[in-house]
Amino acid sequence: MNKLFTLLIACFIGFSSFGQGSSQSKKYTIKSHQKVDPNNVKPDFNAQLLKGEAPLPGGTSYRSFLMRQKIESSKKFPRKKLSGINVKKSSGQKPVIGTGMAMTRSLANGDTINYSGGVPNDNALAVSNGGIVLAAINNVLWAYDTEADSNALKLDLLTLRQIANGSSLQNYFDPKLIYDEEADRFILVFLRGNTPGASRIIVCFSSTNHPMDPWYVYELPGNPLKNNRWTDFPAVSLTKDHVYITGNLIVPGVTWQVGFDGSVIWQMDKSKGYANEDMDSRLYHDIKFNGKYTRNLHAVRGINSYADEAYFLSNRNFDITNDSLFIIKVISGINDTTVNPIISMGKTTPNYGVPPNGRQQDTDLNDPTKGLQTNDGRVLGAISNGDWIQFVSTTVNPATGLAAIYHGTIQNPLSPNQSITGTIYSDPVLDFGYPNIAFTGNEDCDKEAIVGFNFTSPTDFPGVACFYYGNDGSYSELTKLVKGENFTDAHSDSYERWGDYFGIQTKYNEPGKIWTAGYFGLANNRNGTWVNEVSSPDSLKITVETIETGRSVFCQGNLTIQPNGGVPPYLFSFNSDSATSENTFSDYCDGDTIVYQITDTRGCVLDGEFISDKKTSISGNVSYPNPFNDRMVVQFTLPSEQKVEAYIFDKKGKLVAEIINTNGHAGLNELHFDVAPLAQGAYVLKILTNGNELLVEKMIKTLE
Repeated sequence: MNKLFTLLIACFIGFSSFGQGSSQSKKYTIKSHQKVDPNNVKPDFNAQLLKGEAPLPGGTSYRSFLMRQKIESSKKFPRKKLSGINVKKSSGQKPVIGTGMAMTRSLANGDTINYSGGVPNDNALAVSNGGIVLAAINNVLWAYDTEADSNALKLDLLTLRQIANGSSLQNYFDPKLIYDEEADRFILVFLRGNTPGASRIIVCFSSTNHPMDPWYVYELPGNPLKNNRWTDFPAVSLTKDHVYITGNLIVPGVTWQVGFDGSVIWQMDKSKGYANEDMDSRLYHDIKFNGKYTRNLHAVRGINSYADEAYFLSNRNFDITNDSLFIIKVISGINDTTVNPIISMGKTTPNYGVPPNGRQQDTDLNDPTKGLQTNDGRVLGAISNGDWIQFVSTTVNPATGLAAIYHGTIQNPLSPNQSITGTIYSDPVLDFGYPNIAFTGNEDCDKEAIVGFNFTSPTDFPGVACFYYGNDGSYSELTKLVKGENFTDAHSDSYERWGDYFGIQTKYNEPGKIWTAGYFGLANNRNGTWVNEVSSPDSLKITVETIETGRSVFCQGNLTIQPNGGVPPYLFSFNSDSATSENTFSDYCDGDTIVYQITDTRGCVLDGEFISDKKTSISGNVSYPNPFNDRMVVQFTLPSEQKVEAYIFDKKGKLVAEIINTNGHAGLNELHFDVAPLAQGAYVLKILTNGNELLVEKMIKTLE
């Protein structure tokens, strides 16, 4: 029986008890919607109507409830000033900062200005192997060509409305970007409308690797069950064959307690999208644990451009403190219909909780509802290599009461050996918000990553920072990518939108390098986007030097494998033998092939092959037959009459026989000799002329 889902609530210390899970699915046929050429788009006023004031804590909305939670959290975890970074240990290795720039646009007079975008930024980013950095901010796209060092879009910016070829009366928001290295294409996902009648999920497939070429645009229903819902807050991931999109179903016009109708997962055929063809898709919905919906499913991305497995994460994101984590796995195709959920529950260590708002220079420090809004504690970024999942979220640091980052690792997800560890990464002064994570390993067996995020404090204008997580489980100190120019002030009451997410992606053809996009304060009190190239400080990829000694011509060759990089100590295996700490292979003959394998303490493996050169002094000499069982003939040419000696050695270099010692003739010579005295096995024939080596030949005596 196929299992469409495996739902698991996991713990940081192991499994403890089981619960009941349920889910449903529905198949849809999505028609190819339209082909949109950015070169032909019409000018767009890009008008938006935004709510200009913060919700009241006493209201019935979800954000009002969240404000009440932040008030309660501030009572339980009051702010304290402590020294030092609250992490396990610091490796001393900081990320390497590369090219950085603000997202800008050009004016008609030729001036260039920072683009402030909407409120909040909703930063998303993808980067191609060809060096095109594609970034989204709220409701526009911006592209930078790293090779040409110039803007890659004709109009500097493309609006989501232009890409969707939509009406000016429609609202487009919440962009997410992802790059598919195998197809060399971009995928853009965003939402339209926040009412059941207008709600759509827009899925755009680039026709090439350049955003100025046409996009293939599809629409998924935002009210898929036709039950008065609309879709909010998408996330996207890829597997080899599918695109996965998650979202939340929202009930309009009711209180927060009943306004959430579950998170859903859409599964689409990405090859059909790249070809602009009609496609089947599947919606997974009504995903519950113990009768309660899992909230804000976050799609887990692969360490490369697509994941081997389709994982999704969820937690109790609005609790002041909690210990639950949910893992969902989809392992079937679009046309399968069987649903078989498995659920387990455990406890996290340490707990996570709703983060406090970030403080600015103008923030009323006595009012927990003011400042830069950190939203809730939902999972905001996750990556996987199949054997592990790493994830990040914003959380309160109970020790300081400040907004911090929760970084967790799930080893062997959904297996009996599953284990989870977590760390709260914080600063004694700064509040952090909206983290995201990207893989920076040189090899797939690495675990290293860079986490990017926003920061702020009463003495630090909002900026963008990152830290490095090493293979040894260590954390670097914080590295600031850009410092804000001023505090931000879009709302008169000092409540500011700060997220709602952070853009980050590995540049897949340059291992160890990533690009980020985050929120920073502009001099005019508006919010801008800062884009930065960042690299891992680690150069530990295993390389190898091979050192050959001994006399392989006498089958006494010694091969020493000298590894560089990786994490020692190492284990070595030669020709599939058991692995040991011995790095030398002995007693091989010239022409032999030695297959070796090196494993370091991370479990990273390097496979290699060494072929010993065939040793002959003069080209054109011929011996036959070889292998032999009766008589050998060796032909060689001499420039003049010379003394000729011929010897046979065994594979250990021991002399077996001297078979000739006489004068040879100028020109072609043939040495004939019987091999009947030799036992079956390998030998070495060596011919000297006037005391100089003329020919060394390995001989194989076969059975008669």
